[in-house]
Amino acid sequence: MSFRQFYRALVATHLHFTFLIALLLPSVVFAQTPGASAWFGVSPAPGFQPHVSPLIIGSDYETRPAIVPVGEESFTSLEGEAILQDLKTIVDFSRQSRETREIGSGQLWGRITGLPSGEQSMDWVERRLQEAGVAQVERQWFEQSPGTALWLPLSWEVRLHADPAYGTGSRDVILESAMPTGGTELPPEGLTAPLVFVGTARPAELQYIDVRGKIAVQHITPRGHLFLERRPARAKAQELIRRGAVAVFNIVDYAGNMRMRDISGCNGPCFNLGGQDGRFLEEVFDAAAEAGITEPLQASLSLEAEQRGGMRASNVLGIVPGASDENIIINAHVDAWFDGANDNGDGLAITIALAEHFSKPQNRPARTLVFVGSAGHHTSGLSGPTQLVALNPDLIARNVLTINLEHVAARQLNPARTDTHGVRDVITDTGEGFLMNGLSQRSPYLESIIRSGGIRYGLNFVSAASTYNAGDNPRVESPVFQLIQGNPLYHTSGETLETISTPGLERVARFVAYFVKAVAEAPRSSF
Repeated sequence: MSFRQFYRALVATHLHFTFLIALLLPSVVFAQTPGASAWFGVSPAPGFQPHVSPLIIGSDYETRPAIVPVGEESFTSLEGEAILQDLKTIVDFSRQSRETREIGSGQLWGRITGLPSGEQSMDWVERRLQEAGVAQVERQWFEQSPGTALWLPLSWEVRLHADPAYGTGSRDVILESAMPTGGTELPPEGLTAPLVFVGTARPAELQYIDVRGKIAVQHITPRGHLFLERRPARAKAQELIRRGAVAVFNIVDYAGNMRMRDISGCNGPCFNLGGQDGRFLEEVFDAAAEAGITEPLQASLSLEAEQRGGMRASNVLGIVPGASDENIIINAHVDAWFDGANDNGDGLAITIALAEHFSKPQNRPARTLVFVGSAGHHTSGLSGPTQLVALNPDLIARNVLTINLEHVAARQLNPARTDTHGVRDVITDTGEGFLMNGLSQRSPYLESIIRSGGIRYGLNFVSAASTYNAGDNPRVESPVFQLIQGNPLYHTSGETLETISTPGLERVARFVAYFVKAVAEAPRSSF
């Protein structure tokens, strides 16, 4: 046999052998190296901790102190420490909701309009306005709109199934940060299915991935906070369900291992996963692939949820009469998911402080002020701002301006370091997160007050005037002034009291008092 003939025979034999191996590979499951630790050596995330934020709060540098201009030293109602005491009380209503298991197993809690926690919070707002010396305090009750309901998840579990191939001592892992998204439904017996990782679920990725009959796992890196990801994440989840996925996991690349009450309408079962649980799952996917494990990971889901309708709620109005019957409305919604220190405990606490400040005879405004603790920001069919307009036509007819305070005093958060799972922690700096200051109608006069007030009190405003008006605003014809932060911890279990800047509370309170005084004294034609 010539060398050439020998070489051809060798190549043919090699190709035949390779083809045989290729045919056999799909049915082969490579075992882990004997003695390998559980879950390929990947450590599961720490268990979920309620009322805990992922912030690193150092003690070397204090937050920037509030600026108190000369002549305002006597405005003690607007001091940060005083406002903080009310904020602690407000957050405690949420914590009691969890302690009493107001919602099922207590995995979700908050100050919920239509539930006892919401009513207790409003009871306190009513009492606190009276204690603050507000001349007229009124409770206005209303019923939930027919055909609407609040979806509440009562109890749930996301369990990742172990297998001996994953390493000695592997046990099932419950992903405790898992949070069902709005409208998720599961059969009473739950759901068990294999998992498939789809990356960011872009079309270029999905063209190579079969999700039929599987739980699709997509990775989300929020731009600021999850609010901005609602629409794209929902659209991708809907596409995964359309392609045949039986459920979707949204790994949200956040610090810590928080629960996140956001995203809805996935058109199928959908769960958010916290950063550390998500990182564990992704590392296990990688380790299984590197180990040649061809059988997919399996997970089981269970959920008990309900729709609650036929509820009732109330707004609380505190009216401070001015020299004119024209009025300025200052609104803050009372309800919250989880502890809700920023959304919207701080806005509500500042509103109470402003009511106390302007109730003092020496601070009485030129125009009447209407302070509103409103309900139903998170409860379908119980919108407090909508009812405020419907129940008070005379008041609305005399309104010249509305101010809405909605998550306004959270500390500035910055990426700091990575933990053992590669998930970034966040560290606070010495100031507060940026504040949007949107006017529904452009007004050079009002914008000039906003600019001068921002400089006067040192607020971290965005750098340009805006008509941004997202938030819990009453629908009125007069201008609406919206103060709102884009806090990454929004609607998460990490939005705790420690995330709030006490000087920030004072900064916002003093600024709004300055703004209200200026507007109350100006002719309406100015704005």
